[in-house]
Amino acid sequence: MDAVIFDFDGVVVDSEPVHCAGFARVLGELGVTLTWETYCERYLGFDDHDCFAAVLADHGVAASEARLDELTRKKTVAVQQVLAASATAMPGAVALIAAVSSAGVPLAVCSGALRPEIEIAARRIGVWERFLVVVAAEDVRHGKPDPEGYRLAVERLSDVTGVALRPERCVAIEDSPAGIAAAKLAGLGVLAVAVSYPAAALEEADAVVPTLAEASLATLRALVAGR
Repeated sequence: MDAVIFDFDGVVVDSEPVHCAGFARVLGELGVTLTWETYCERYLGFDDHDCFAAVLADHGVAASEARLDELTRKKTVAVQQVLAASATAMPGAVALIAAVSSAGVPLAVCSGALRPEIEIAARRIGVWERFLVVVAAEDVRHGKPDPEGYRLAVERLSDVTGVALRPERCVAIEDSPAGIAAAKLAGLGVLAVAVSYPAAALEEADAVVPTLAEASLATLRALVAGR
């Protein structure tokens, strides 16, 4: 196994409800309602820009790039305040990150979240220093399900480690169909966590676990060996 690349929200940190609340607060100022159920069904896995654009388009609300930037800034402030005070790890995430890192397997994050949000939450739960590379929303032109983020993560890990990592020997850990599609298009194996979506919605992954508490270093290695 050459590397393990984690999605962040809903995989490492229990932050999806925080993000949904941030979107809902900002959208509410525009008279647009966003429920948790709708967020999970339609928009989970999008970065901030694409989520706002999709929600507004679905409600027939015109949105310029300047307006989307403004909405994203407002949401970012709200989310960072909550994450700094109360971010919590997903079950099994910290232990799995520690096990993979201690085994000498390079770790990265590939997320649609903003870098400051990732750092705030990762530092709070004590895993920030474990990741050699973080690919965040501001690092890519196209969010998931586009494979750009995962390709960039593998490339940057190769640069940092000095080893030409092979995508087919890397594992992505995801919780959404959009994330699974992105990783698969980049050539990675995928372990899905059925927290944000039911297992039936994640069947394109190579394997699915209820939580990362049911996964181990051996689980990830077996996934690569079976490809």
